[in-house]
Amino acid sequence: MKKYVLFIAVLLMVVGTYATASADVNDGQKLFKKYCMKCHGADGSVSEYGRSMKGRQARDLRTNRLFIAPKELLSIIKYGLYGREMKGWQFVLKDDEILDVASFVRTLDYKPNAEAGKKFFDLRCSSCHSEKGAAKTLFKAPDLDMSPLGPVEMGRVIRFGRHGTMMSSKKDLFSNPDVADVVEYLQSIKK
Repeated sequence: MKKYVLFIAVLLMVVGTYATASADVNDGQKLFKKYCMKCHGADGSVSEYGRSMKGRQARDLRTNRLFIAPKELLSIIKYGLYGREMKGWQFVLKDDEILDVASFVRTLDYKPNAEAGKKFFDLRCSSCHSEKGAAKTLFKAPDLDMSPLGPVEMGRVIRFGRHGTMMSSKKDLFSNPDVADVVEYLQSIKK
């Protein structure tokens, strides 16, 4: 029985590796332009149409590597996002085409700017965290300049909050590039 389970596990890893390796970024770019560009823009930075969706703006995809795991991205493309304008594409695109689109989206890039992050931090975060990231409230906001969190974890905390603390989700207040810039700034002040 153990050999059978081990065989299935190895088979799934091999098939998963093959599926990832067989993704075609060029085909993904063509499909992206056909189906995704209207909302997300040619470079993934959100089109005017995508910005015009009141309260449900299209996501800036250039920073997706900071916040979205590869499997999660596949699921979002395939099934959509509940409560958002992002519909699922499972009835339009085949699984291999979804993989191609996801592979292309993973190539989109945003270069975070620590200076812009500092300005945003001063404007939006400094009411609880001091300039150097130290706690400045009665609620003992953590010293961010000594945070053990890496950039991905820090980005997730900013986007989704931290359960059991005063740190609430900022995903509706901060764009993905804003979060990436703040994270870049916070990483630059770490001791």
